[in-house]
Parts: sequence; structure tokens; C-alpha cells
Amino acid sequence: MGAFLCSVSERDWEITRIKGIYGNKAGAIREGSYKLFSPSTQYSIIRDLAGMKKGDLIFFHVIRKNSPSTIHGVYIVREEPFYNENKVWKDPKERFPYRFLFEPHPKFEHLAKYDAYVEVIDLYELIEQRKIWTLATLENEVNIEARSIRKIEESREAKEIITILYRDFNHNKLSHRVLFKPIIQKGVPIRKKIKDIGRYENAVKALLMYLLGEKDRSIIKIFGDVIDFMNEVFIAQTTRKSIDILCISEGNENNKIYIIVEVKTGKCDERSLSQVLYYMDLFKRRGIMNLEKDIIVGCLLGKDFSNHVIEYSRQRNLHRVNGRLILVQYIPNNDGNDAKFHPVII
Repeated sequence: MGAFLCSVSERDWEITRIKGIYGNKAGAIREGSYKLFSPSTQYSIIRDLAGMKKGDLIFFHVIRKNSPSTIHGVYIVREEPFYNENKVWKDPKERFPYRFLFEPHPKFEHLAKYDAYVEVIDLYELIEQRKIWTLATLENEVNIEARSIRKIEESREAKEIITILYRDFNHNKLSHRVLFKPIIQKGVPIRKKIKDIGRYENAVKALLMYLLGEKDRSIIKIFGDVIDFMNEVFIAQTTRKSIDILCISEGNENNKIYIIVEVKTGKCDERSLSQVLYYMDLFKRRGIMNLEKDIIVGCLLGKDFSNHVIEYSRQRNLHRVNGRLILVQYIPNNDGNDAKFHPVII
């Protein structure tokens, strides 16, 4: 099971919650006219959705203009992500075609029925306390990407949000009970929208996120028994840099293995190596992992690797440092609509 935090405007929230359908935009108004996002940005939207599965937890970040933004929940995914351009919301230009269907979580149904919420400042308080560590803000961290969906840690972070929703439930100014009228809708499965693998980095990331969600055997052989995974995770509170993909696996000694994945479209060189080593060092300082028993792994994923990267990784692993390196090669096939992932023997 995974957990997601999805942003939606105050204008669109009522239709979204009543019909149980969420949509992410495909473009924006620029220079007075509506224009589709670039392929790379659209693949970033697909990337954020690709790991979502039926039954995953959903929270909503409702962006308000004249009052503090709010966090709402708890819901679950009832139909996995798909692409559909049929009009649902009132926006005259945008159809929000990257969609999934959701419903109130049966265990927390009363929270959704009365649209329980907390102000976003409560979430930032949890971030400051490091109880939520995969996020540093709910703003767009990368200007060229349209991030409205964040995958968060299910085992700790989702539970913290549920706790504060319960904490303030009796104190919220409850509105009338929401009458749900769930929409039935189908579309092109999000997997079929992942193309151009080998051309765009976000397409590679989207495929990997999808395979992680599917618990694909080839991926399990590389990363082990992955119990959670997230993309674009902030590496530290003091830097805007983020981990491409973070996987958390179960170890053999009641411990966890944190795998920092750095994705490159082409060859992984010395610069890529320095980057993943830097991220590993910063992550160990965050206080998330147990330095006594947990394991951290750096993973470079690309089409090819320089000789220096291969040799350094081999020597580092021989010395059994807590921070071993793995190299994973992806080979595009089916005209860039798919790829095979293979560990490089070092």
C-alpha cells in the first residue's frame, strides 16, 4: 500500500470530492493562450501517478485564495490512473486528463463524510519536527514541472496526517454532510502513456515507478522486497535538491535498506557518481535511518557507465562500506514504449 498527497484548487474541490475523481492538468495559460506542457513535463505528471495502485491512501491539499490552504482525508484509490479528456470540471480550457478515481476510506469514512481538514500550517509543523520528511514544502520545487501529486511514506507520514485529522476533528467547523455521487469513468491506462523511454529522463522514472508499484519481478531482484518507494524526495531541509527515487526495502535482520536511485537518460559518469555519493551522505545525516543497523545503498541507473564509475563502485563494495553502490542498466525496447532493467556485475 502507498500514500499520496494531491493538490486541488478550492474551485474544483467540491466536484472532485463529490464525484470521487481527481485530475491533473496537461497545460497552462502562457502569453494569453492555453498551451500544452512539454513532453518532459507531461512525463513528470505521469511519473507522479505511475506508482499509484488501487487501495492506496489519498489525502488532498486544497489550495485556497483568501484563507489558509487545508489538508483533507482520508480516501483510497478505487480506480488506478488513466487518461481521459471528457469534461468534468468547470475550467473553460483545461480538461485535467491525467486522472484516478477515489472514495472515502471505509475505516475513516466519517472524516470524509464531514470533509474533516486541518490547515496546511499543521503539515509544515510536522515537517519542521521531521515527522514528515519526504516533503519540505507543497509549492512546486522545480519550475519546469507541474507537481500536484506527491507520494509520501505510508508507514509513518500518512499515519501522522491521520492523527492530526483526528486531533482537530471535533474542533473543525464542520459543514453539511457530503453526499457522494461517484462517477464511473474509464480511459487509457497510465502505463500506455509512458513512451519515449531513452529520450526523456522522466519517462524512464515513470516506467520505474510503475514497475515498483506492480512489484515487477525484475525490479524485486534488483532492489529486494520494496515496502515503500517515493520520487523527488527532498534530500535535506537546507537544500532544494531531491532524490530521483527512494526505495525502502526490508533487511534480513529486522532492519531497513534505503536505496537512493539516481536516474540518467544516457551514460552515468563521474559527475553522476559524485551526486549519488553526496546524496547518500546527506541522507545519513537526516536522522531518518538507524545508523546502527539500517543500510544505505546508492544506485546509478542509466544506459551505460564510464569505466571509472564501474571501477570505483567495485573497489568501494570490496571494502564493505555502509553505503555500497549498485549499477543498473536500462535497455529501451518496443520503440521506446518499454525497457528492460539489468544489474551490472561489478
